[in-house]
Amino acid sequence: MRSATLPLLLCVLLPSLVFAGSLDDVVDDAGSFTGVLQQMQEEQAAQSADQLRESGSEIFPSTGQGSSSSRPSGLDEDPTFLTARVDGVPVIFGDVPKVAWFAPYVRSVTEQGIVSGYREADGTLKGLFGPADSLTIEQLAKIAVQVARVDLASCGSALKNATVQGSWSEGYIRCTEQRGWAVYADGSVDALRLARRAEVVATLLQALGVKIEQRTGGVFTDVDSSVEFAAAIEMAAKAGVVAGDTDAQGNATGAFRPVDPVNRAEVAKIVTMALQVYGQ
Repeated sequence: MRSATLPLLLCVLLPSLVFAGSLDDVVDDAGSFTGVLQQMQEEQAAQSADQLRESGSEIFPSTGQGSSSSRPSGLDEDPTFLTARVDGVPVIFGDVPKVAWFAPYVRSVTEQGIVSGYREADGTLKGLFGPADSLTIEQLAKIAVQVARVDLASCGSALKNATVQGSWSEGYIRCTEQRGWAVYADGSVDALRLARRAEVVATLLQALGVKIEQRTGGVFTDVDSSVEFAAAIEMAAKAGVVAGDTDAQGNATGAFRPVDPVNRAEVAKIVTMALQVYGQ
């Protein structure tokens, strides 16, 4: 303890005061002693404060703002399933095993506030991500708007696609129309149908402000000039955002299946990779 050194220091310093050769020496020594004593008292007070904090339930003191500390609390990980923060709340996704290939991507999109997983009617999180569930056009609109960090209030009131009026997705569809993203621009798309792989890639690249280059060909066997958004698919593939199919041995087949639906696990990966490559 620091306090135990005080008597020892007194024993060392006092003789020098008593047997000093002159009055000036005594005054100088006394001044030095006073300074050392004051420093020791300050250190002892600091040590007492440290011990008081360490004996409490929280090693970091309160900041005075509410009853909790301002430091981030630890995240208790579930041993089997992915635990991630959604709106600042730890959520265990019971359908996302920690060892699954898509788990890191699900963590990324949820903790960035792009996707939250399924909710109850009252907004309560269910703790389900639905990795095998196919993505719909209206769900793609929400993800793209979130990726682009668009403020819904900035998109005006005009709405071309009357079929979504009054639905949860109305604001997101309005923003996609206002920004002219190809899938949504003319207001004719069926918001409830499944999104195609090519549409997902093109919409995400547009949301990130990527300028689509001319198609060069030769990337995928099933993506030629007749395929909608072929140039966007090629760009994303060359940048490492998407890849084609592989066989059971992991070898590339050369196919992309541009018109097939895409599931939520795949979307989580595409979004994560697109943000890494083209992120703002």
